[in-house]
Amino acid sequence: MKKKLTEIAVQKFAPEAGRRLEVFDALTPGLALRITEAGKKSWSVMYRVAGRGDGGNRGPLRRMTLGAYPLIDLKDARERARSALDLADRGDDPADKRRDEARAKGERVFEVICARFIELHAKAHTVKWKDTERLLNTLVVPVWKGKPIDQIDRATAHELLDDIAMEQGAGAAREVRKHVTKFFNWSVDRGLLVASPVAGMRRPELGYAPRERVLSMEELKAVWEAAGKMGYPFGPMVRLLILTAQRRAEIAELQRGWLLSGQEAFEVPASHYKTDRPQVVPLSAPALAIVEALPKWNSGEYLLSTTAGRRPVSGFSKAKARIDKLSKVEEWTLHDLRRSAATHMARLGIPQEHIERVLGHAIEGVAGTYNRYSYLAEKRAALDIWGAQWA
Repeated sequence: MKKKLTEIAVQKFAPEAGRRLEVFDALTPGLALRITEAGKKSWSVMYRVAGRGDGGNRGPLRRMTLGAYPLIDLKDARERARSALDLADRGDDPADKRRDEARAKGERVFEVICARFIELHAKAHTVKWKDTERLLNTLVVPVWKGKPIDQIDRATAHELLDDIAMEQGAGAAREVRKHVTKFFNWSVDRGLLVASPVAGMRRPELGYAPRERVLSMEELKAVWEAAGKMGYPFGPMVRLLILTAQRRAEIAELQRGWLLSGQEAFEVPASHYKTDRPQVVPLSAPALAIVEALPKWNSGEYLLSTTAGRRPVSGFSKAKARIDKLSKVEEWTLHDLRRSAATHMARLGIPQEHIERVLGHAIEGVAGTYNRYSYLAEKRAALDIWGAQWA
C-alpha cells in the first residue's frame, strides 16, 4: 500500500488483527512505515545498490531499518531514507556504511558483543549453549547486526519479538526474549550498558505457562506398548522414563559406571543432576530387567546410544513423533511421563514425601538435608509398587 504520508496520518494508522501492515510513502521512494499487530510502528527503507548486480546493474532489493516511531518522526525518516538512497545511487550500501561508521566510532555493535556473550558467558554457564548461539545468530543477529547495543531501545526489542511471534510463533519469541534478557543483563553487569532495554518488559502472552498434562493409565499403557514396538534405544528409554519417574536427560545419559553393583539401583552424579547433588534411583523388577538387557558397548559408557556408547541417545523429536503415531496419544511430552508417574503413585497410596524423594526434588529445611542413601528404602518401596503395574 502506498500513500502520501503526513504526521497526522502516521499517528492515526491502527493495527489490524492477524497481520502486519506496511505503508510506503508516495513522496519518498522506498520509505516504509511498518505497523505490527500489537500496534508498534517503525521505519525502514528499501533500496538497490548501483553496480552491485549482474552486468553492472543494480543489486538485489534490500531493507534497512531506520528506527521506531515516534522516536523518529516522518520528517526525520524521510531525511534518513533519502540519505540512504543517495548512497545506494552512488554504489555504496548504506547498511555497510552505517556499520563501518559505528565501528569507526568505537561503538559496541550487537553482533560483536553477542559473540563475546556466547564465548564468555553462555559457554561457561549453559550446558546447551549451542542452542543459545543458534537461536541468537538465526533470529536476532540478522535484524540487529551493525546496531550499537546502546541504541537498542525497548520499542526496538518489542518490534523484534512481535515479528518473531508472527513469523515463527510465540514459542520462538518466548525463547528469544529469555536469551536477549540474559544478554542485556550481562551487558549491564559488564558496564557495556547503563540499563537493560528489556528490564520489566511486560509480555504476558510470552510467559511460560506451567504444564499440567497427566496421562491416564490407559494412555500410559498405550505409550508403553508403542515403546515396545520401537526397539532400542528409544523403546527402553521411554519405558524407563515411565518406571523411574526421572528426567529425560538422566535416563538418556545413563552410563555403565552409574550402576551400583549388587544394589539394583543407579546413581546419577551431582554433575548430571538438576539439583547439583547425586540421586540414587532404585530399580524395580521390570526396570532392572530393561537395564540388564541394554547392550554394554566397548566404545563408550552410555547404555542408550546410537554411536556404540560414545555419545548418549539423541533425536528425541523424531522418536516422539513415531511414538505418537504408534500410541495414538496426543498433546503430551516426554516430561509429562514424570508428572504422570508421580500422580499415579499418589493414587496408589504412596506418601507424597516419598514421591518427592523419588523425583529428587530439593526439600527445604531440616527435612531436606539428607545424604544420597537416605530414604532409599522408601524410594525402593514406592518404585516397586509402581513397577508392579507394569510387570
